[in-house]
Amino acid sequence: MSFIKKLFGKSETTEPTAAPPPPSPEPAPIRVTEISPADLKARLDNGDEVIVVDMRQGWEYHSGHIPGALHMFIQEIPARMNELPKDRDVVFQCWHGNTSMDASAFLIQNGWDAARIFSLSGGMAGWVTAFGPAGLEK
Repeated sequence: MSFIKKLFGKSETTEPTAAPPPPSPEPAPIRVTEISPADLKARLDNGDEVIVVDMRQGWEYHSGHIPGALHMFIQEIPARMNELPKDRDVVFQCWHGNTSMDASAFLIQNGWDAARIFSLSGGMAGWVTAFGPAGLEK
């Protein structure tokens, strides 16, 4: 009997091992659609039932916001996301359009249809550039 067999009770030859399973595929990145200020204004002017969510600080919202926008500060979105209907288009809007991309992706990850979730391109800065202060409601 060989030395290895005495120590471990196994033969010196090793049995082939099964190949490890392939790694799980990476999930597809979430794609968020942006909407331009002009396209959003056209939809609002047409009476489309689109919900605009202003994610800025309360004082920023009260100093001027897109007409009809709902105020929902970014940190409130996880707790309040069920206030947003899944059967209507939702446009997130922040100051420059970066944070609204994250909020849009968050809703999509949590079951909202990506085709109904948008981020306002350029954010409030883009809206004001396109329509000036007259395009805001106080």
